[in-house]
Amino acid sequence: MSQTIDHSKPRGFRTSLWVIVWLLLGSTAAPVVAFAAYIAYWSVVPAYSASTQIADLQASLTLRFYYIWDEQADHGRYLSMTTPGGRTRIAMTAFDWAHNSRTSIYVTPERRIGIIGPIGDDYLVSLDRPQTMTAKGPSDDWSYLGAFDFQLLQGGARRLRFVSAAEQAECIPMRGTDIEDHQVRKAARQRDCDHYVSEK
Repeated sequence: MSQTIDHSKPRGFRTSLWVIVWLLLGSTAAPVVAFAAYIAYWSVVPAYSASTQIADLQASLTLRFYYIWDEQADHGRYLSMTTPGGRTRIAMTAFDWAHNSRTSIYVTPERRIGIIGPIGDDYLVSLDRPQTMTAKGPSDDWSYLGAFDFQLLQGGARRLRFVSAAEQAECIPMRGTDIEDHQVRKAARQRDCDHYVSEK
């Protein structure tokens, strides 16, 4: 009488082997997945954000700062504006928002919104159908509304907020760069505006 001997591995052994393989793959992939999730999160969620309303123009403005990897491709500074005529989003070019946050807001007699960033990052936006152009030309008759800037908090933390013209005078930081002929609001341009940041 012959006897058949089964040399195959038991079913439980094959299942355990697959579990080990998947655990090894999972432990290798986990850091990659975590890193990808981290990048995706900061690409969508801003590090800092603040908003203001311009009631007379029915406009709302929101400045958002994002963490970035490549300052040559993206500076992480976006100003969004919503008006009755539509929406627009400006990818501002001023670099290093962590140290150059101040972004001033104006209204022109033509009912345009002036956005003056640090180091000459300046825009004009029309309201009917929001269109963005470089700010230039006469600007002495612009009305200063205030500026987005960091506010220092107790314990060394900070927050981005809109500081109205009633709270602080106008100041446009140049961070040592020269004022050029085409730039608007020359009288308000200073080397820096650090002395405007208040602690609460």
